[in-house]
Amino acid sequence: MPAFRLQMDIDANGVVVAVFSGRFDASEWLRQRTAVFESRYGPDDYDGLPVVTDFTDCRLPDRGWTEQFEAVAQVIGTKRPAPFRHAIVLPGGTKGETAVALFGQYQKLIANPGVVTRRFEVFDEAYAWALEGLGAAADRWPQRSPRGDAGHVDPPSE
Repeated sequence: MPAFRLQMDIDANGVVVAVFSGRFDASEWLRQRTAVFESRYGPDDYDGLPVVTDFTDCRLPDRGWTEQFEAVAQVIGTKRPAPFRHAIVLPGGTKGETAVALFGQYQKLIANPGVVTRRFEVFDEAYAWALEGLGAAADRWPQRSPRGDAGHVDPPSE
């Protein structure tokens, strides 16, 4: 399995699109998220924007999920004033429905009670659903130009 890689950006429609590939690693996710997304956008830039997270080419680790979740929870544990839709794309045959439901409840409790999270198997369906939730945030996107270049970063050399 290749090393973890994250591509993440706000597209021309105002949808935050995050594509995960390789074997998931929370510390690498945080490093790459900071490099490719947070270095370019501040929280006000994406607050209220819908999110599509694509795990189609990503594999979750077999062990250590408590530590992995804690690292992710610290990052997403920031209040967001505006509600948003979060579409999560998982490949068919995975048993991710429960995990997505639990993650959605966590986002409601921590980020914003108006967050709606759904699981999809097809990216285009997930994107269409997320885009329908753009709502009032569409009026302010694009709010400003991003501060950097590429929406991805390569994993560190081994």
